[in-house]
Amino acid sequence: MGRDGLVVVLFVHHFLLVVLLGLLHLLLDVLVFELLLVLVVVELLQLLVLVQLKLWTRSSRL
Repeated sequence: MGRDGLVVVLFVHHFLLVVLLGLLHLLLDVLVFELLLVLVVVELLQLLVLVQLKLWTRSSRL
């Protein structure tokens, strides 16, 4: 076993660490993307509400 076994263990450990970090990075990217999507949707809804309010106040004045 000796030194070769240690090298294999270190390599596998390093490989698993890289894979886990990669998965974490993908997960974070997805979360950030979803957050941005939610923010965009909220902004669009606010715009819609503002437009509706303007139209409603304009029609109620007439």
